[in-house]
Amino acid sequence: MRRALPFLAVAFLAGCGQSNPELIPQSNADAMVEAADAIQAACEAEDRSTVRRQIRLIEREIDGLPSATDKQLRENLRAWVKQIEDGVGDDCRAEETPTPTPTETATEEPTETPTETPTETSTPEPTETATPEPTETATPAPTETPAPTEPPVEPTTTPEVP
Repeated sequence: MRRALPFLAVAFLAGCGQSNPELIPQSNADAMVEAADAIQAACEAEDRSTVRRQIRLIEREIDGLPSATDKQLRENLRAWVKQIEDGVGDDCRAEETPTPTPTETATEEPTETPTETPTETSTPEPTETATPEPTETATPAPTETPAPTEPPVEPTTTPEVP
């Protein structure tokens, strides 16, 4: 789409002329350039319905050109619009990034190494060890603690009153 739009805009601008009646009037050219810009923006946004709507607008502008407009210029404009219309499906979609194809990597077959026959080793028999018998120890008898003694109580005397 980007390839066709600059040429379309150039065709509009090159055909514009206020003094030559065979060229595109400025108002029609401005409308077509605006529609071409809208087509490019919509195409970049992958909005194909807007692209088609803008194409119809350009076609109406071409059809509405004054009868004095050069026939070959009209045909060139229609050819450019047709080229844009034909490319909408391909040009107005996200570019696909190629997906890398997986490649097979050659793997070597495992080589067999001769296996050795394991030799048996004898495990020594456990030997019993005698556990010493516990010896009894006498527990000392508890000693009695003497009961606390109270300090002697002194007799109290009452003082005499004179």
